[in-house]
Parts: sequence; C-alpha cells; structure tokens
Amino acid sequence: MKCILDIRKSVIPIKVRIEGERDAKKIDMALDTGATYLMLPWEISEILGYEPELSPGRINMITASGVEKVPLITLKAVSVLGKSANNVQAIVHDLPQESYVDGLLGLSFLKNFRICLDFKKGVLEIE
Repeated sequence: MKCILDIRKSVIPIKVRIEGERDAKKIDMALDTGATYLMLPWEISEILGYEPELSPGRINMITASGVEKVPLITLKAVSVLGKSANNVQAIVHDLPQESYVDGLLGLSFLKNFRICLDFKKGVLEIE
C-alpha cells in the first residue's frame, strides 16, 4: 500500500495502529529510519495494557540531554498502511510536547518490509 506525503513538513507523519495486551489504538508517528526501535509514549503504552515501569528490559537511549535508561517492551502487533508485524519491540519514552507526533516508527517495525520513499512524487510505499 502507499500513502501521499506532505513533503513540506519537517517530519514524515504516518498513522500507526498498535495492538496491545488489552486494547488497540491509532496514533500519529514520525517515520524515522534513524531510530533502532519504535518509540511509544508512556500514556499510550499504559492504555494498551503494558506496565513499562515493571519491564525487566531496559536499554540506553541517547537524547539531546544525555543518556537515559528506558523500558523495552514487545508490542502484540503494529499496522501501517495495511501491513502488520507481530511482536514488535518498542521503547517507552515521551517526545517533547511540541512534537508534531506521539512517537517514532523505527527499524524494529520497518525492517519487516520493503519501504519505498519517493520524495519527488511525495509517496511512501510499504510492501
């Protein structure tokens, strides 16, 4: 499937459906090929039924303010443009309030697919 991009924006926003332990939710994320993991905000992870504060998995994340230890969880399923992946690893961390999106769609999801990003045509395709 493909979607039309607004290439004038500073991020590539995309609607992402996340299926959790007890609920599913659609949120806006930025496509981020530089992010190793999908990044989900705390509030959304809790709505989905996860308890990130109890997660035994923690990784170091480099931020503008330094290195932070953040929870690593496994999402039941993630869907974008009709394509789904199960058991997607995600880190739980809030983006700044001024962000255009709720989270980042990183490589832990993207590596499951062939991604075609055509800026000249303004099209994102996931196969």
